[in-house]
Amino acid sequence: MPGIKVKRTKNLSPTAVVVTSTTVIGIVGTVCIEKTLAELNAEKALEGVSKDRVVEITSEISSLETIKAKLADKTKAGLIRYSNALQAMEAFEECEGTLRETLHDIYCQNVYSPIVLSLIQITAEQAEKSHLTFYDTPAIKSEVLEKLNALKMAKTVLGTKVRIPLVENFTHDETVLNAVGSYTDGTNTISVASANHSAIDTALVQLAELASDRYLITPFYRRVWSIFQDKYIEKPYGAIVAGHIAKWDAEGGEFGTCYDHANRPIFNMGDCLVPLFYEEGEDTCDVNILVNAGACLCINDDVTGDCLYNFETPINTSDTRFGKLETRRAFDLANEELQKKLKTHKHRTLTSVLDLAKADAEAFLLKGKKAGAFVGYEVTWSAQNSSTDISAGILYLDYKAGNNLGVRTIVLQGYATSEYYTVEV
Repeated sequence: MPGIKVKRTKNLSPTAVVVTSTTVIGIVGTVCIEKTLAELNAEKALEGVSKDRVVEITSEISSLETIKAKLADKTKAGLIRYSNALQAMEAFEECEGTLRETLHDIYCQNVYSPIVLSLIQITAEQAEKSHLTFYDTPAIKSEVLEKLNALKMAKTVLGTKVRIPLVENFTHDETVLNAVGSYTDGTNTISVASANHSAIDTALVQLAELASDRYLITPFYRRVWSIFQDKYIEKPYGAIVAGHIAKWDAEGGEFGTCYDHANRPIFNMGDCLVPLFYEEGEDTCDVNILVNAGACLCINDDVTGDCLYNFETPINTSDTRFGKLETRRAFDLANEELQKKLKTHKHRTLTSVLDLAKADAEAFLLKGKKAGAFVGYEVTWSAQNSSTDISAGILYLDYKAGNNLGVRTIVLQGYATSEYYTVEV
């Protein structure tokens, strides 16, 4: 229309609503800092560069040099903490490597959650290669494992425990995947692992061999537009799932980690490289065959749109309850909080402990029940308490609880009947 001008803008986020979360995501990724520094210095030396641009370049160079110094600081395990993915992405958006794509995926979930980086500095030559192959050199693979292990130190050197260690670009490798499993078991955390299968059959073979109650696994890569490279690229799903979890942890309130986060919107999903047939209610469709085997998928649903589909881990034990990730996380939260409460009773008199410790445990679980995280609980002094143990200052306190788990399937059965064919006379 005359007199109306339309100005196109780029919005990196699918919606303006951003949720602040306390779920800390730790990232092992690659960055090519030296190449960016060389390019900035070369531009700064050119004739005709404006003073404003020189000031801008000088600031960028200073920022990257500071980052390099932090990565080399062994006293802090080479870790860097950012308040959220956007802040970190702005610092590394000019640096090639896997990191900036991972940060963008997290940011696209509309969540501001703390980010801890454990980075591998790569050369310009390595930056040109796919992360699927460039670390075939044993020394580089060792560095990936070393950087993963360094994330454990975040609790000590940064005062921040990493809740979701993310090594998504490297978990197609069995050694790295096993290391992620060991990490999450040892730290009582969860992760998202990403495989890169080219067919459903090979994905099912791997899922049948895996057993973990602490990481989701996405079996395929996706094709998605890169805002950094201005082209379509192939990359894993891990970061969008991790960001999704952090967002819905916050949406669920104090006990948000206790809930099933599947069947909720997920953003920047792209297209799965392996086409999957999906039909709601049909166990024989590709999607449900994979899900029943323990795969975590992102699908386009005709009701909810792009969403996370399945919140269960691949597990081969008889204890199938702990294949449900929210059950594992509900008990992780309960154990951690109860340990904190019981710590206040250590080195106190036996009579005061007997009076108060059980009551404190019951109070926390009651709070969880009122919040909807648990449907029931019971706390008892264990039958294994003996006079010998008690006289040595050792007490056993048992609790059992049922978490408010998400319903996976509603089986719909239709019956044709003649009982309604009546005529009123």
